[in-house]
Amino acid sequence: NMFTNQVAELSLNVPTKCLEAVRADKHESRFIAGSCSLHEPNELTVLRFHPDINEMGIDGRLDHPSGPVGMICGNPTDKYLLLTAAEENPTVNLWRIPQEVMDRTDEFQYNPDTVDGSSSNENSEQPNIDNTFSLDLVTTLPHDPESHIVEIIWRDTSIDFDDEGESNNISLAGQVLTLDHLRNVTQWDINTAQSVRSENLSSDSMQLTPPKFSWDPHHSFSVAVTVGSGIHLLDWRSNHFSTPIGTCNYIPRAHRYGVTAVDYNPNKPNVLVTAGHDGLLKFWDLRNVKKPLLVARGGHSHYVWRVRYNPFHDQLVLSTGTDATVNMWRVSTISSAPIILGEPIIPSGKKSANTN
Repeated sequence: NMFTNQVAELSLNVPTKCLEAVRADKHESRFIAGSCSLHEPNELTVLRFHPDINEMGIDGRLDHPSGPVGMICGNPTDKYLLLTAAEENPTVNLWRIPQEVMDRTDEFQYNPDTVDGSSSNENSEQPNIDNTFSLDLVTTLPHDPESHIVEIIWRDTSIDFDDEGESNNISLAGQVLTLDHLRNVTQWDINTAQSVRSENLSSDSMQLTPPKFSWDPHHSFSVAVTVGSGIHLLDWRSNHFSTPIGTCNYIPRAHRYGVTAVDYNPNKPNVLVTAGHDGLLKFWDLRNVKKPLLVARGGHSHYVWRVRYNPFHDQLVLSTGTDATVNMWRVSTISSAPIILGEPIIPSGKKSANTN
């Protein structure tokens, strides 16, 4: 809860580097964590937050036979489907999760004397969380064997309609995007496991920062991709780098030492946020990129590694960096709707954006 200092904590007892919210679950707050062990079998753990007691519980553990989990991306409308990519692996697998795991609604029997907080009562009706379930492999998206996947986006195509209310066929034809370390952006038709189109955004200069990308929620044909210290804006309607009329197609020096993350504003068109090795967050209006709308500074003492808008309230932005810090920023001055004055939005210890 962002309005309190309470923390829900759970130890998985396995090395873990991936965490994905189950966006398709509209009734429960579920997350999926992926282990990355080099010596032990790897797994996905389905977690559920129980707000009545402010605790995290485990709904099930799933074998991940393809290796250490490097990436997880869930279907935005079907909670049983998810994509994973193993670390340093050129393929993406589509899995189906057993219904008995994702349909659990039982109350969590919290016991602080156990390692994971689960009930120690043998007569409890709560299923044994130590049971490991099997994932059902649906299909595989093959990539260049010389590359490995660094980002996956699965778009909710139910939101893609034109001004007349007709479906946007460009998006429906390929609802999944992948990005590999060679900067190949590929759009996939998940139903046929076939590539719809692909673009390479390689630069002549050596790029030490792994590429990142974001799919514009307002224009299904537009994708922002980090390339070194700049941002490319790719338009799927063209074979060239172009974007909607009135916007730029490239931000040449978004961050001095390299761009590490990018994300579109979910509510306000033509606005995105970038993060960089300079420890800054910058907010851009793509219709005029001579200077950023806002620079958020002072929250990180080292690289900013990830940045994300709140998917519903674009006043709130979350960032994390190599300084072991997570910050929540309030950027109401450039949001779609300012926060009500006097409302205690930012918890103690968090920072709001500095425009200096």
